[in-house]
Amino acid sequence: DNLIGALFFRRVRIPSSCTQDAAIIRHSGWIFSAVVAAAVLALHGVWSPWTLAACLTSVEAAASDLAQLGPWSGKADCFFCGNFGMVLLNLAWNGCGQAQEILEKMVEVTMMRGAQSGGVVTYVKGGKGDSEDLRGVRGRVVNGKRTDLSKLVRKKVKSMEWWANMKSGLKEGVRMYCGHTRFATTSKASFEGTHPHQWSPPQTLDVYTGFNEGSLKKSRGRNVEIFITHNGDLDFFDVGGRTYDLGSIQSWLERATGHPMPCTVDSCAIAGLMDLLRTQGCWPLSVRYGFLFGPYRSTLDYQMPKWAEFHEAAGCFESCFASRLAAAGATYESLDQGRTSLINEVMLLVVSQRLDKRLGLTSSKETEDFVTASVNGFFDNDLLHSARTFLSNAKGSFGLCVTSSLDSQRQMVLAARGQTISIAFYPDLGLILYGSEQAAVKAACGYRMPKARAGSKRAAGKGVHPTMPFKNVWLTPPNSPSKVKSPADYGPATRLDLNDLGGELCLLDWGTTGKATVSRPCRNLVFRPLMQSKVTMILVEESLHKNAAFVHRFVPLEDNPMVLPLPPSIDEPVGDDIASIPEAIHAIQADWTSGESANRVTGWTFMRTLKRRIRKKAKGELPADSVDILVTGCEVSLWVGEQFAADLSLAFKKLTVRTVSSNKILGLMGQDFPMPQLGHQFSEGLWDLHDTIILVISHSGGTFGPLAVSNLMQSVSPHIFVVTSEWDTQIGKQLREIKDGFLSSRIFSTNMGMRPAEPCSATVAASHQMLTQLFGYMASSINSDFELRVASGSVISQSDIMELERCNIENIAALEEIVGCTREGEPTGPGGTDSELRAQGAKWTQHVLETPRAWMCCATYVAATVIAGYPLVGGIATLCGADFEKPYVLYPLRVVDALIYIFLPQIFILLIRLCQGRTLLHRMVGRTIVIGDCPWVAQCAEAFLSKVVATTYSATGITVFSGNPADHLAHKMTHRVVRGTLLACGRPDGRLMALTSLENAVNLSVNQASSIQSLGATCESITIGHNPSKLPLTKNAIFLKGRRPDYLCERLINDVPFSAGAAVSGWMSNTSSTKPTRSASSRSNRPSKSPSSSSLGRRTSTSGLGPQAVKKARSSAALLGEYSNLAAAHSSAPKTLADKLQEMEDERLKLEADENHAETSFMAYSTEVNGVHKMPFKEFIKTFQNEVGHFSGIELHRIFVLADKDEDGFLCLQEWKELIATDFKDLLMKLDEAAIEEQHGLANIEPSGEEFFGRQLMQKAPAGMSKYKLAEAQRLSMQLYETRIASLQRAVAFFVMFHEIG
Repeated sequence: DNLIGALFFRRVRIPSSCTQDAAIIRHSGWIFSAVVAAAVLALHGVWSPWTLAACLTSVEAAASDLAQLGPWSGKADCFFCGNFGMVLLNLAWNGCGQAQEILEKMVEVTMMRGAQSGGVVTYVKGGKGDSEDLRGVRGRVVNGKRTDLSKLVRKKVKSMEWWANMKSGLKEGVRMYCGHTRFATTSKASFEGTHPHQWSPPQTLDVYTGFNEGSLKKSRGRNVEIFITHNGDLDFFDVGGRTYDLGSIQSWLERATGHPMPCTVDSCAIAGLMDLLRTQGCWPLSVRYGFLFGPYRSTLDYQMPKWAEFHEAAGCFESCFASRLAAAGATYESLDQGRTSLINEVMLLVVSQRLDKRLGLTSSKETEDFVTASVNGFFDNDLLHSARTFLSNAKGSFGLCVTSSLDSQRQMVLAARGQTISIAFYPDLGLILYGSEQAAVKAACGYRMPKARAGSKRAAGKGVHPTMPFKNVWLTPPNSPSKVKSPADYGPATRLDLNDLGGELCLLDWGTTGKATVSRPCRNLVFRPLMQSKVTMILVEESLHKNAAFVHRFVPLEDNPMVLPLPPSIDEPVGDDIASIPEAIHAIQADWTSGESANRVTGWTFMRTLKRRIRKKAKGELPADSVDILVTGCEVSLWVGEQFAADLSLAFKKLTVRTVSSNKILGLMGQDFPMPQLGHQFSEGLWDLHDTIILVISHSGGTFGPLAVSNLMQSVSPHIFVVTSEWDTQIGKQLREIKDGFLSSRIFSTNMGMRPAEPCSATVAASHQMLTQLFGYMASSINSDFELRVASGSVISQSDIMELERCNIENIAALEEIVGCTREGEPTGPGGTDSELRAQGAKWTQHVLETPRAWMCCATYVAATVIAGYPLVGGIATLCGADFEKPYVLYPLRVVDALIYIFLPQIFILLIRLCQGRTLLHRMVGRTIVIGDCPWVAQCAEAFLSKVVATTYSATGITVFSGNPADHLAHKMTHRVVRGTLLACGRPDGRLMALTSLENAVNLSVNQASSIQSLGATCESITIGHNPSKLPLTKNAIFLKGRRPDYLCERLINDVPFSAGAAVSGWMSNTSSTKPTRSASSRSNRPSKSPSSSSLGRRTSTSGLGPQAVKKARSSAALLGEYSNLAAAHSSAPKTLADKLQEMEDERLKLEADENHAETSFMAYSTEVNGVHKMPFKEFIKTFQNEVGHFSGIELHRIFVLADKDEDGFLCLQEWKELIATDFKDLLMKLDEAAIEEQHGLANIEPSGEEFFGRQLMQKAPAGMSKYKLAEAQRLSMQLYETRIASLQRAVAFFVMFHEIG
């Protein structure tokens, strides 16, 4: 059509333009033609044929484009163009910039779900200016790589409303805006695929209105169009009881509507289906509906009548209907009740005029079904019933908004199935917000009613005074018949979440009659007046899923401490996240240790469930191989959870803990046809997950995978918990519906709120910290019960827990130095660890920026030399007076200049490197950064850096890899090491004997990569860690100040003197001669004052960097040698068979001597009672202190109670021998159990108050006991320090450094 029009009629139609683009096209056309005509007139004079042709073209353009006259003018629809939204109930918002601010904020939040493109549709006055005749105007934008979609959408809305106001005027009264941001799933991200979607272009049809008023009237020439926005996927649709795939439906829609498919996006097909279903009041649409959905057909491949034939058949229906409507006293109710007679009358007319044959109906049954469906469609298919019909036949996931020009003056339909939709009501503001993101509907919190200008249209709204509060204007009269009240009537804003699990539709009707307009099939539904009865809501549940009581489904958004506000919009959200890490960690610790927070209640619920499961498993009531705890999540949340699960397995050997991606669970358990998880140990029937404790980690609380799992796994186990950013999230909403007894809570909240930054830093640190708090609480709770300790295989002692808690508290000060910001949000000042990290990041940034800088230098050089006509060498030679007439002078100079041009980029790169003092022989290509650390740190740092540089230009692109240097980093990356590869590796603290070999393995990997050389250059490697020893092959080493006390092993190898006689802090000295009992009366429910509440978190570092602990920096290899020597010095391993035999004989003699000595010491301090020698507690104190070592009075009391098995208050000889033969470490663990049982009521874990970790071990140890064995007893504590504390500090250090690169 456009080709013929361009060749013969000098016109082109652009059917999908928006109003603004249409005006630009029209006016640019005639203006350009006029300019050309003026130019030709000036050049060729008046009577030139060129001038005549140009003037005729100019006149024609003015007639068609400016005046839109003549045969060249197109129809109005030739230029029309293009899940969040709002309804402005109060007219004071119309035309107000604050409304656009709220809309922009909603887009900003919704962008987290996808920000490739976005659009908004609203309805304005139609061409006739009738308030009931509305047309939709939509604005759509495709986001650029470095643009902000929220600002683009706001700008588009503002411009399209301006153009609509200029053309026909904006809608008076209530306005609505329906928008969508897109992340493409079924097609490329393009303008055509951007929502809102419309299949059929606007049509002008006669429509009967007044269904709600009770009297129908015909409205001629009404604009008819439908727009939808949709999150999710349309997979299949049922027609006539048969299921068809999307492709079949799309081709069928093209034939049924007579319009080509606007785009291949699946959501567009929903708009097409709604075009077919929304037919109430329009006979041509109803006849088409009856033909398509009335007769049964086994296929979609049948002859389709043309639109003109449907229109002709509609005349037959309308003639019969019009005669009934004209009858005196005819009302809608009487017409509706007379459907059967109307169907019979139309049947006779259709058959007599042979319309059925012309439509291709071959039997009387098909004709009857056609007529019946057409009549029912005319009466019933309003917006709500049409949406219900669509969802009942559609398969897929839907977060849906449907609007129609016929209903937009008062109605919209929202639906949720497999996709979330939340609706917020603001009674004081006169606003309704909805969105797929729960957080998006909080965008209006904190706003006040805008003040309308006197005399403005906004102030002239009927019944609305510009200065009167909204709730007083729209107040329900006292004698109102409505008795259904809800929290959305008065007071603060509230939110309602649609049931996406079972599927739910919602009709919002703000009509002036106070009652929703619905057809007969929906009149049995409950009408719920809201916002002082100015809005009526109807909820339709698709399944039998039982929702909570209607009033209880509302969540207050204001004046609710459990609902956090949206963060302010800032230009640098990533940097703000990093700076907030110390504050966030401190807040989580303070919240947890308060003993009154919701997190502690959740922890209690978690442990109550776990204890019950452990006991059942110990009794054999559960399979031994069943999974006790399943940790799941996606990406960074999963990686953090994997480390938590590994730590649980490390401390509790008999607990079965598994981790798996939420996507794997959905693929295997959430599909009609399971998706096999090949390459993973998770497969069908392999894991017994019945009643398993499931811990979902999702900081946003709305990520699709974890959210779906929180719903799916309820069929497997009711014991589901979540670690998330706040109490009020989508997952939290699902879990709160699970009722499991009194004080049941399932949400661990970091209270970080929504974080819009895509690179995760603070969210990762907060999730890891929350799991650290949970780990300590679990360990303390399990160890408080001897039965649970045995059943869970617990190997963690109370001293390990106290040492971890001490490191946890000191961790905040360490993070403050790494981030450069205190827990109060104040900068720490220059010269700290953060300065080193940022300086290193800035150095690596110079590597990345050298390419564009060299390009700019090359461009400047080429432009200067070419414009001047003198290349560098030739110009210098000219200044020196060279004779260019001589070939042997001219050509050598040109060759040199040619070589300069050829190698100009390399020359400038070398000059830049030389000026900056960087390595000259690195490859001159794009840089690759390789990150090495433990799995969770390496993967999180890789994800962070990849997203930080995701929007960079190609010239500054970075390739990012990660690996575990203690495992596969050398195998994965060393063959790819080239000159200039950048390697950043985190090192465990090898000063601790439990981590020395691990750091040595990491250092070996770094050295292997750094030793690969070419042309004398290699990769540029740096290390980040706590051991202040730089590797010789690395470029730099950044040392972190751990802020922890020394461990005993560090004191041993550094030869630091011990003051064994000093008192031990935190332990009470008390001796008593009273008879010990097993009474629990000493237990207290009052938390004791912990060092965490005093100066512990702020004290000066006593870590291994201090002079009292380190005489010189040692490499991991040197440390490994030191610990090997220390182990050898305390070991007497036999080397020959003779030595072994001699050792066995010595051991036998020693046992005999020990037994004799034990009996001798017992007899010396025992007394005879009824002819039997027994030892009382008073004598036990003297004997045990002499035989074993120093213990406090309370500890001696606990030891005596443990040894007195018959509980008679005395020790017999056998009980004494068993006690003396107990291994020292086992004795200390038993003391821990007794101490925890006595303090079980304490709310918090008491952190260690030791000068160095292990001091109490030293003082309690028997004389002559190997100090190396005492240090070995702290191995688990060291490992937990690495996984829970030190690794977090390295992760944050990576974030700080890589943020500088971004």
